[in-house]
Amino acid sequence: MKKTFIVLFLILALVPSAFGQFRFEIGANAPVAAGFITGDGTLYGDYLDVIGSAGLIPIPNLALLLQANLGGVLKIGAGVKAQSILVASIAYPTAQIELSLGALSIDAGIGGLYFGYYALGNLYGLETQDLLLPELSVWLGLGKRHSFRIGGGAIGILSSSLDISEVPFVGYAGFKVVLE
Repeated sequence: MKKTFIVLFLILALVPSAFGQFRFEIGANAPVAAGFITGDGTLYGDYLDVIGSAGLIPIPNLALLLQANLGGVLKIGAGVKAQSILVASIAYPTAQIELSLGALSIDAGIGGLYFGYYALGNLYGLETQDLLLPELSVWLGLGKRHSFRIGGGAIGILSSSLDISEVPFVGYAGFKVVLE
């Protein structure tokens, strides 16, 4: 019985990789706004203009995903995403869906629950947190293969219970290079 589960797990793990491809993203996002959205969709009163108060601070990021192409327009993938503020970095598992409309692409993803971190001073570890990081972004691809992209989006913080009574978010503008 145990062998059957192991074989079934291996089949489920390896079959998608036969039809998938790796996707590597590297770029930087600069926060431009932060705030809260309440459960009824209204913007909370303490909306913060990040550029006006802190200036333009790019945050390097990268992602490595195994993705499947579903008909040329829709791609779905799962992998690891990392964000860094140079003296500290955090990585977490993520799932992503991309809708490609020519040079324009719309990405939606969610990640979290498990976080690996590293900070100067040799501080590192792996933590389990009751947090999900939903993200929605729009990108304009430049060049023949649309590999260099500029755009923007928002990333929020949710508890894993999906309580949306108050959702903090950060809006950002950025660029990235996508290698598929």
